[in-house]
Amino acid sequence: MVEKASYKNEMQHYAVTVARNDAASATAHVREHTFTVSIKRGGGEAGPNAAETLLSALGTCLLTNVQTLAEKMRIGLEDARVEVEGTRRNVPPGLVEIRYTLYLKSDAPPEKLRYLHEKAAAWGTVTNTLSRGVALKGTLVPL
Repeated sequence: MVEKASYKNEMQHYAVTVARNDAASATAHVREHTFTVSIKRGGGEAGPNAAETLLSALGTCLLTNVQTLAEKMRIGLEDARVEVEGTRRNVPPGLVEIRYTLYLKSDAPPEKLRYLHEKAAAWGTVTNTLSRGVALKGTLVPL
């Protein structure tokens, strides 16, 4: 008899390539999708900067889980959006606080929406990464 693998023990791998276009922009390649990002400090005309991209990932993570869980919980959503803000420290550079507000329009009772929010945040890849931290390892390969 073959044992079914536990979902908790499964691992997924994500891969993104970000390639410089010029002194102001780069293109992020994710599977068959691409988008332009700004790589000029203080710029942003080419697209979102790195911090904005990170904050967008958090909003996307939350909305993904809200949508998935709402369907499982049979909650009808008329509208949903997340507003995300971050506060940056300059020396050393880094975000020191991230805040978000989740807006949901639904006929569901408020306590059911609070539970939906709680579970969406608890089961998010990005929410867990940001709230718990992750080991960051880098390698240089001269071209």
